[in-house]
Parts: sequence; C-alpha cells; structure tokens
Amino acid sequence: MTITQHLSIKKRAFLIVFAFTLLGAASWQGIRLVQIFSGEASPTRANLIIVTLDTLRPDHLNAYGYSRDTSPVMQALANEGLLFENAFSIATNSAPSHASLLTGLYPFQHGLVDNGQALPDHAPILSDFLKGKGYETAAFVGYYALAEESGLNRGFDTFEYHKIESHDHDDKSLEKDIAVFTAFRNWLENWSNLTKEPSNEVSQRENFFVWLHVQNIHESYDPPPPYDSMYADIPPPQTLEGFDGLFNIRCSNDLATAWRQGLLPDEFKGPVQALYDGEIRLVDDQLGELIDLLKRKGLYDNTALLLVADHGELLFEYPEGGVFKKGPGHTARYYDPAIRIPLIIKPPKAKAMQPHRVKRMVSSIDVAPTALDLLGFPSVAGLAGHSLLNDTHTPYVFAQETPYETEYEMIRSKDWKLVRETDDFGDERRLLFDLRNAGIENEVSEQHPEKVSEYVALLDQWRRDHTSKPSVQDNKEISDAMRAALIAGGYLPKETP
Repeated sequence: MTITQHLSIKKRAFLIVFAFTLLGAASWQGIRLVQIFSGEASPTRANLIIVTLDTLRPDHLNAYGYSRDTSPVMQALANEGLLFENAFSIATNSAPSHASLLTGLYPFQHGLVDNGQALPDHAPILSDFLKGKGYETAAFVGYYALAEESGLNRGFDTFEYHKIESHDHDDKSLEKDIAVFTAFRNWLENWSNLTKEPSNEVSQRENFFVWLHVQNIHESYDPPPPYDSMYADIPPPQTLEGFDGLFNIRCSNDLATAWRQGLLPDEFKGPVQALYDGEIRLVDDQLGELIDLLKRKGLYDNTALLLVADHGELLFEYPEGGVFKKGPGHTARYYDPAIRIPLIIKPPKAKAMQPHRVKRMVSSIDVAPTALDLLGFPSVAGLAGHSLLNDTHTPYVFAQETPYETEYEMIRSKDWKLVRETDDFGDERRLLFDLRNAGIENEVSEQHPEKVSEYVALLDQWRRDHTSKPSVQDNKEISDAMRAALIAGGYLPKETP
C-alpha cells in the first residue's frame, strides 16, 4: 500500500466518522450525505426490481383466488415468496401513491399530494439512496403524471416515459402497448452485456435497481388483440336509451357517464370486466418474458422482485358511485376495491424464505423499507413504514391525498374505516364504514357517532405523530401541458372561459 493510498483511506474514515457525528442517528437525508463517502455496494448484494401495476385489483388475480386465468406468472411468483392478503394503498391517485412507495413517507410528509405536482427536492427517494450505494438505477414509466415533471426521476441514471400512444381501438397494437416492457428488456440486455466488459464504467456497478411502472390496466379498458377478445365478445359502439351519442364500452368517459346516470345495461358489465382482465393477462405475459430474460442472463436468483399496485379500481360495486358519487374508477373513491392492492415479494436467494401468505394488514408505505431490508441495508430512521420481513402487527392503515382541491384522509382497521374529507374552505365530511359484513361497506356515521369520534381522534394523532416540514408549498406550478393532460384524463375539471 502506498503512502497516498494509506492517507486516502485515513481521510475517508475520518470523513465517515465526521459525517455521522454531525448527522446523529441515520435518516434518509443523513444516509444520502454519508453515502458519498461510503463507497460502492458489496458484490454480494442483490438486484432490485419494483414493478408498480397501475389500477390493479387483487381479486382479479389467480394468486388471490380469481377463477379466470388472468395471471399465471404472478401466481408462480407468489409461490416463491410472500403474498400479502390485506395490503392497502396510501392514496387513490398515482403520483402521491408512487411517491410514497419510493420514499416510505406519507404524501403530507414528502409533499406530493396530487397528480400534476412534483416531489420537492428535499424529499428523500429510494433511487437516490441506492445510486449512492453503487447501484445502476433505471426507471421505465407509462403515465404522464409520473414522467420527469413529477420529480420522481431523481436518482435514476436512466429514466424513460413510454406513453400508450392511442386509446383509439382501431389504432391499437401490441407493439405500442408493451413499449415500456420492451424498453426495460432492451436496457437489461445492454446492462448485462456492458457489465461483462472490465474496461467499461458500468462494469463497476455490479447491481441494479429498476422501477417499472405499468399503465396498461388503467382505464380505458381496451387491450390490443388478441387480449381484447380473450375472455368475452365485446359489443361494438351503439346507441343507449338516454345516452348522448354512441356509447363505446371501451371508452372510460362513456362508461363512467352511463354508470352514474343509471343507463348501463347489466349485460355490458361482464364484457367490461373481460376487457379489464384482458389487460391483466397482457401484463402477466410480459412479466413472464421479463422473468425469462432474467433467468437466461443468470440474474433471477440474485434479484428481489416486488409487485405492487398503486391503487385498485371500482368497477360496478356501488350504484351511482355510492357516497363518493364518482362511478367506476379510483380517484377519491375510498371503498375497499379502490384502496386494496396486491403485494407480492419474490426475495433474492440470499434472503430465501419459506413461501407463505400473510394475513395481517399492511400498507404500501412499507415498500421502501422492505426493499432496503431485502438488499441487506439497515433500517433507516424517519421513515413512516417498516420492513414487511418483520412480523410487525399494525392495527390500522392510513391514507392521505388532496385530489380535486379536497383533502382525503383515511384510517382503516379490520372492522371499521373512517374517511375525512376537507374541502378548500375547511368544511369537513366524515364517513364511517362498517366492515364487519364481508364484501359490504355500509356508511354508518349517524348510527355510530362514538365510533366516529374515536377514529377521528386516532386520525388526528396519526397526523401529529408524522407531521414534518415538507409541504406542497415546495411544489412547482403545473405546466400547461400537464394541466391539459390531467383535464383530458378526468383528473382536473375542465376550465371555463
């Protein structure tokens, strides 16, 4: 060892100790600074892939008991690891939900509370941390609210947005709909080849973290052939009594309007669910191709794979949208089908465990700390979630977001759920749901005022326990392009002259 090398090591050790002395207990922000001095990841660490499946209900998956053969690949993954039977999202909108998945913080903590906003620069994020630990990082997303403008690209060496080009069925093609999968597979092929070249800079990064966001299952439910007719014959556009213009079952706006107005015939509900299931099967087949590639490259065993949805979806459970008055969809619809999500974890070989199903309630806020645990990193102070590899019982799960300029907060236990809506004037509506009859969510706030008071107090305590400085005031203004996209997607009201 040369004197220069010896001094360099001593200096490096001093900087590490000095950084810890300044920062105290480990936190996201602290580790982000310390990692500058901590070198690259150990070669024995695993790779990580987080697949977020937009708008996916668990009860339409074989692993969760669905009879239609929609998801054999996801079923096989569940057989290799952990399946969580009672996982819930922290939001019904994609951007705040994904921000929480990647930060381990609730929306009011990280500051991204609605689609169209950006994650504040001070908010920590998993990609930033792993990049600092020597991981090659890449993300492939399929939704405009998650593109670069969302701020969720921070920490990714590669970040690509692949829009599903058209909702016009005549212009549908499998090639267009699987663009995000194709991009990931191409990246993986390239990364695998580059790591075999000792002189290449990428070869120094022996592990990768990839976030793959899949938009296909999101409305409109209109998979390309052959998935569009895989489970049922789909009726063509036609007139409906009382409906203005031709009704197209593949168009989400037509579907929501007809459902809210009570115009949708019962015989159309089966084909709609068949289209939704066709989207799931398309995604499942593409996941199968990705897993085959990982196996061919010898990467599968050393890769942790997490499958999770950002939220669920209401189909036809509640006439006219129930108490939320919004019909099929998910945003600001706090019935269980919109907030219950699938969560499946295939661990790396180094963390191999007996496959089993987990019945306790868990939250998507736990994904980031679980990912760190799977990769062998110590727990990080300051995160709202905890590793799901530990058998920690959580009696309540929570949600929070601010779509449509109204804040929604939720607390859910095994038997009860309270949703508090607060509009921009400060007016509140409190909704209490009795969950003791399986499959039925009755609003019972007037019958149980004492339970409302109890759960409001628990909700207030949760906010106090997790309050921190990050806020939406740090967000940038929504661009004109993003605003137009959100209006077109039904996430913002149409602007009036």
